[in-house]
Amino acid sequence: MSADFLVYIGIFGILLSLLLLIYYLFRRIRWFMSKLQQKKVSTPGVVTSIRNLLFIIILVAVFGMLLFAGFFARAYHAFTFEEEVAEIQIEATGKENSSRVTLIQFLESDSQMVRTFLIYGDQWMLEGDILKWDNWLNFLGIHTRYRLTRIRGRYLKTEDELNKPQTIYSLVENEDHPLWRYLYEFGPHLPFVSTVYGNAVFQTSEEEKRFVVTVSTSGFVAREIQ
Repeated sequence: MSADFLVYIGIFGILLSLLLLIYYLFRRIRWFMSKLQQKKVSTPGVVTSIRNLLFIIILVAVFGMLLFAGFFARAYHAFTFEEEVAEIQIEATGKENSSRVTLIQFLESDSQMVRTFLIYGDQWMLEGDILKWDNWLNFLGIHTRYRLTRIRGRYLKTEDELNKPQTIYSLVENEDHPLWRYLYEFGPHLPFVSTVYGNAVFQTSEEEKRFVVTVSTSGFVAREIQ
């Protein structure tokens, strides 16, 4: 049972309960007005009235819980959802501090772009841009926007970063894209935008492994594929 289904059922039940409550109050008010005017109007007895009121309260409680459960499930999915953006495959080259890294990038058109890079370093690093929406937009199902920009090698020691070979490759044709440049400068001042920032994820490249890279509401995440 999906979260949206629970939300819709909960809203329908709450509205139905409110209509029943309005009808119940209308009959009580009509009865009270007839008493003031000394007219005879048929109305359910005390026991029947209490039973009807308890039934309405139970309906509100049940459908209210369904509505809460639906909103909770929707919120949980919205803030824990991770979209797969790439897969990283590591192959040894037989040389120290070097590896062959294959990047399988998942595109929005359900297609893939496969590229292979020679990386020097103890780790591979994938960099990109992140556009984070306001939290309530995540709740509505609008996910984090991103752009992968670079892949590079990374050494564990700063001394190695200064003295050993460096490798860095661009993943986009226009690194200084006007849209992202505008978002970096004015994004936090735009409506519905929480922040715009650069993000990177890195992992070891010393062994032959595979990693999947996802993007969540907080940025990129790398997990090893067993």
